[in-house]
Amino acid sequence: MALIPKNLRARLASPPDPFLVTPRSVKRVSALVESAGPDATILNVGAGYISLGERVVNIDIFDSGTTDVIASAMALPFPDNSADLVILQGVLEHVEDAASTLTESFRVLKPGGLFYTEMPFLQPYHESPIDLRRSTKSGLATLCEPLVEIESGIHIGPGATFAWLLREFWARLLSGGRPSVYAKASTAIGWLVFPLRYADYFLEKIPHLHTIASSCYYLGRKAQS
Repeated sequence: MALIPKNLRARLASPPDPFLVTPRSVKRVSALVESAGPDATILNVGAGYISLGERVVNIDIFDSGTTDVIASAMALPFPDNSADLVILQGVLEHVEDAASTLTESFRVLKPGGLFYTEMPFLQPYHESPIDLRRSTKSGLATLCEPLVEIESGIHIGPGATFAWLLREFWARLLSGGRPSVYAKASTAIGWLVFPLRYADYFLEKIPHLHTIASSCYYLGRKAQS
């Protein structure tokens, strides 16, 4: 039997992610950045390896290569009322204190400024480097009070919910708690279930399915005074 090429073995060992951030979700954030004025101050808190453009200040606790400011989301080194737009994508589940993180984001936001965030609802445990919480759509809106909600909804759809949960359920069950077996099972099952994520191109457009969404988003405005 011919040997499988090394690059193909590596590819087979890493199935596609069970979730899908569709162009609809990507455009939502890029539109916010583009609609901000040319002199706007835009902060991407917990940016990681994501760059939203040269105008956006990337903040994280480590230098990812695109990081502009190394700082904690719970102690932002910016004055009160200094930012026009603050973005937190997949951050609130990974910080020790979500309330302090939001308080800091709201503090640096100018009156009338915009705040955008995304947070998992139905997702398996995933460390980065910790994983502490989940939220429904309405729960996320409650966390973001006293901002005035502009809109909220599905960030990652229910197709991803089922793909990810199926992979984790069977991989964890079959592994018996053994990491090496889990890794192999997760890979094999990952290839079987990842196509479910493509249903989200359609499903995320159905508003009431936020009740089984993988992740939700919130956009709000800080009161003028």
